[in-house]
Amino acid sequence: MSVIIVSIILVSVAVVLLSVKIIFQDKGQFPETHVGGNKAMQERKISCHTSQHNETNSKLNLAERIKARQSK
Repeated sequence: MSVIIVSIILVSVAVVLLSVKIIFQDKGQFPETHVGGNKAMQERKISCHTSQHNETNSKLNLAERIKARQSK
C-alpha cells in the first residue's frame, strides 16, 4: 500500500514540476508543436501538408481535381 502512495506522490510532483512554466508564465499556453506555427519553418516558407493540400485544391476547379484524382 505504501508503494502506491509513494508512486502517486512522485507522479504528482512530476506533473507539477513539468507544468511550472505553463502555470507561472503570463501567457501560460502549451508550446506550438504544429509545423505551421513554428517560426523557423515559416522563415523558410515551409508549411504543413494539410495547408499545402488545401491551398492546391483551392486553385484547381472541380474538373481539374477529378482529372488529377483519376490519373493517380
